[in-house]
Amino acid sequence: MIKSRPQALRPDRIRSIQGSFSWIDHRFLRQRYDEGLTRLEKLLYFVLVAVSNQDGVSFYSDQRLGELLEIRFPHELTGARSQLVAHDLIAYEGGFYQVLELPARSLTTRGKVSSQSLSRKNSPRSDSFPSLPSRHWPQDSASGWKSLRQVLGLEDPEED
Repeated sequence: MIKSRPQALRPDRIRSIQGSFSWIDHRFLRQRYDEGLTRLEKLLYFVLVAVSNQDGVSFYSDQRLGELLEIRFPHELTGARSQLVAHDLIAYEGGFYQVLELPARSLTTRGKVSSQSLSRKNSPRSDSFPSLPSRHWPQDSASGWKSLRQVLGLEDPEED
């Protein structure tokens, strides 16, 4: 049975390409390229995708990226960038970033834990955020969702 394609909820607000355009390959999530990345590493990847040109190149400064991502310490950005390079998701040289085409991955390696991800899980990193069970995450009382600032620990949930 063929499933029908979901219809737009707001047909008057369908997105269109005006000016530059970026995209996130669905395989990034579907084939778990995000597996083993911290929240900050994922956010940095998404921001780099959003600000890159048609070749995936961006020259946003560390200072500007730190502002966009609300990063407190420079080593957090450096660590996130290093991990994205190690995962072969981006290239970085001389202040320039390039979001790379996702590396080829066979179906037999999908879902297997690499030695790299094992070593990351076993070694503490100062730039990663603690992984807490969801019941410990601050909640936005109105919607039940956490704000990005709360998840990253930049906002006191009691201030609401």
